Amino acid sequence: MAKTIFPPTRKGENNRQWDELIEKITQGEVIPVIGPEFLACDFDNPEKWVNPHQVLIDQLAESKGISARYHSFSELLYDDLFPARERDDIYDMLGLAFENEIKEAENQECAVPKDCIFQPSSLLLRLLRICKFRFVITTSFTPLVEYAMKEIYGAKGVRVMNYCNNPSGNQDVDTIDDIQKPTVYYMFGKVCRNSKRYVVNDSDMLAFCRSWLSSAPSTLVNVLKGKYLLILGNNYSDWLCRFIWFSMKTELDVKPKGMMVNPDESLLQFMKRIDAFTQKDPKAVIDKIEKLIAEKLKSQKNITYQNPELNTDVFLSYSRRDSDLVHKLYRQLTDKGLRVWYDSENLSAGDRFMDVIRQSIRKTRLFIPILSHHIEEEKNDSHIYRTEWEVAMDIASTYGRNFIFPICEEGFDFDNANIHEKLKEYHTNDFYQRENPDFSKFAEKVYNYLMAL
Repeated sequence: MAKTIFPPTRKGENNRQWDELIEKITQGEVIPVIGPEFLACDFDNPEKWVNPHQVLIDQLAESKGISARYHSFSELLYDDLFPARERDDIYDMLGLAFENEIKEAENQECAVPKDCIFQPSSLLLRLLRICKFRFVITTSFTPLVEYAMKEIYGAKGVRVMNYCNNPSGNQDVDTIDDIQKPTVYYMFGKVCRNSKRYVVNDSDMLAFCRSWLSSAPSTLVNVLKGKYLLILGNNYSDWLCRFIWFSMKTELDVKPKGMMVNPDESLLQFMKRIDAFTQKDPKAVIDKIEKLIAEKLKSQKNITYQNPELNTDVFLSYSRRDSDLVHKLYRQLTDKGLRVWYDSENLSAGDRFMDVIRQSIRKTRLFIPILSHHIEEEKNDSHIYRTEWEVAMDIASTYGRNFIFPICEEGFDFDNANIHEKLKEYHTNDFYQRENPDFSKFAEKVYNYLMAL
């Protein structure tokens, strides 16, 4: 018998890939790239999802008296049965169909318009409600991902960006940290009445791909290189899926990789060659992500961070004696989709740890010291939170905006407390009761402030 040259595939490989995905999600390092396949719900069965592009194709064919079934706009538009003179009218037709509901959403600042063509599917909403998904890319021209994000984060809390194959209209993020704000990015344009400003047929797609390769949003592409891509609902042709992957990763061997759901067989082999994770069923994927994240949180006693994390929205600084009530504040903030640094452990104050703490405060967007009677009682003791205050106050002096948002226990004598005089400059009207504290209004204030930055 010949000597074994190639060892068998490791049985734990799939588990390793799931662990990597869940770890990246909890760190806020995953960017979903969402195609049209499960965007809309079936009005007759809200728990069933449909492809809005396919519905539009079917209804367009029916309106022209065409009974054949087509799977793309190109198949329909360039069929002999479709009037050639009306091919270029498709952009205006689609734009007109969505025009009123988009205006309603913008004018009334509502999440989902009342009389819209499609409702976001329950599967889409479940996906986007999974913690840490802030920046989302859609490859569909329909506004469904935008509606879903606004339903989750509020109509005013979501930024909408667009690549429209127009050098003067293409949008890019300003900085690497800019993707922390809830955002929907239309990679292939958003439906409107302007022709060639969003992808409908094959020639549009080729034009967008050529344009992206020559003038892609450079900062966004640099950000995506280091992110884990979760590509779902994109049952495009093999070459197009490869383009989407390559255009975001630039180099095929760049890590971290990502997951692609439901690739066809030839694309499946390609994804395996570049060590990407592949799965078949989007619902099964979302089910498992929810299950594994719940298990992870439970195993950590519902605490997401045991060590400092960079690029958070909020850094909570507090006395360990206030851990229970601060945990409630943490939950109020994370329920709004904010990424919060929350140290639940009595960690060592070693030099290396403090270096990381300082870096974490420098990279957060808002610093919240929780000022309680316990802090006043601990005035003669050495505590890490006092060092955190010092770091935060130094950083605050470099901003032209508020960086420190204190919240005080009711009855805390802010002006006469034994805290640094510079910290007293950040006087607050935000108080909480020790018994049954309610942080909902404060959390809303913090959320609105961060969304307005």
